[in-house]
Amino acid sequence: MQGQTPDEDSTLVVVGDQDAEIAYNKGIENFQNKNYPEALANFNEAIQHKPTFANAYFNRGNVKTAMKDFNGAIEDYSLAIQNDSAGTLTEAYYSRARARHMNGDIAGAIADYQTCIDKGLNEAKAPYYMGMLKFQDADYQGAVEAYNKAIAMNPKYAFAYNDRGSAYRKLKKYDLAVMDYKKAIQLDPKLHFAYNNLGSVQRKQKKYDDAISSYTMAVNVKPDYYIAYNNRGSAKFDKKDYTGAIADFKKAIELKNDYYYAYNNIGTSLMKQKKYEEAITKFTKAIELNSKYGVAYLNRGIAKEELRKLKEGCLDWEKAKELGVKIAETYSQECKN
Repeated sequence: MQGQTPDEDSTLVVVGDQDAEIAYNKGIENFQNKNYPEALANFNEAIQHKPTFANAYFNRGNVKTAMKDFNGAIEDYSLAIQNDSAGTLTEAYYSRARARHMNGDIAGAIADYQTCIDKGLNEAKAPYYMGMLKFQDADYQGAVEAYNKAIAMNPKYAFAYNDRGSAYRKLKKYDLAVMDYKKAIQLDPKLHFAYNNLGSVQRKQKKYDDAISSYTMAVNVKPDYYIAYNNRGSAKFDKKDYTGAIADFKKAIELKNDYYYAYNNIGTSLMKQKKYEEAITKFTKAIELNSKYGVAYLNRGIAKEELRKLKEGCLDWEKAKELGVKIAETYSQECKN
């Protein structure tokens, strides 16, 4: 009709950033459904429509982390932080810390975890992971302080108590370690490794019966826990129960047949029973499984010496020395006479 104006209600107008939001929401849906390539394409589209879209960079970083593209994820988290004009996307520091952590950038990860703490992010995992990295770097007091913060944020954080106990153990603060391991177990009675760790501290305290009880709890919770069987065998060895020790070492091997530590430990127990020939076969098996296991060479050399095979023993001690077993130097002195 001549002179008619368009009906405004029938005319579509794109609201500002609507295309970016639509693509972003599709990306979130695909990410939640683990459709990572599709999610990546969606976030790429959202950023193309809105290059300052901080949340899109953040979630694209999450997709890349899930795809183990840690370098790409770190770049995206950095862009999210850069475009976060309100300064409220503190989670981006945490996620970048995790990506750096998994990518081997320890210093960068620690710095980001610290930023999370400084910015008041109420995420106990930030100081927890920082404590883990400090522990790995042998900064045990620093690890304790980080775990303290994690526990302050989450008083029921069983893993943090367990790991703080391990830091105390490294600092030789055994009573504090015992308290933390027991607290971890109280919070999570199924935490099998906390029982094992508790047993290891009790061994340090020469409380062998308590250690055996703790290791027994560990294998009760996790019946295939070969490390705890091996450790319980070591506690029985400390008590001079060599038959009981051998039984536990054999159980560890039954569960993991290439566990060379247990073969060595059986050999050591057989030595105490003066079964030197049999012991040599066990040390030899340990060496076959790990040719760089210096302690097994040392022990096999001692067994050969007991059988008056000093020349053969000297060869084993020399190999142990090469592999960094310092006490082998003492035994090697006999070879010079």
